[in-house]
Amino acid sequence: MSSKQNDQAEALRQAIQDIAEHNKETEEAVQDQNEHKEQTSVEIDVLNLPPRNEVHKDSSKIRFKVNFSLLRFIFIVVLLLALAGIIVWFI
Repeated sequence: MSSKQNDQAEALRQAIQDIAEHNKETEEAVQDQNEHKEQTSVEIDVLNLPPRNEVHKDSSKIRFKVNFSLLRFIFIVVLLLALAGIIVWFI
């Protein structure tokens, strides 16, 4: 019976050793990736940035006003399309 217990313990030891080796390999890979990210990162000179008003210009914004009449027209068109769909579905 003690030989079976030794065999089981040896299998468990081997499994734990394999897991420990895998953890070491993944830690090394993560460290390599972190080193690569540090090398490729771009440094920003904070004292040499452009003014805020140049960065946040309003020319890129598109303003679209919706009149109440246009909104009402769109609502009626959608309502008519829904009614037409219901009528076609049941006929």
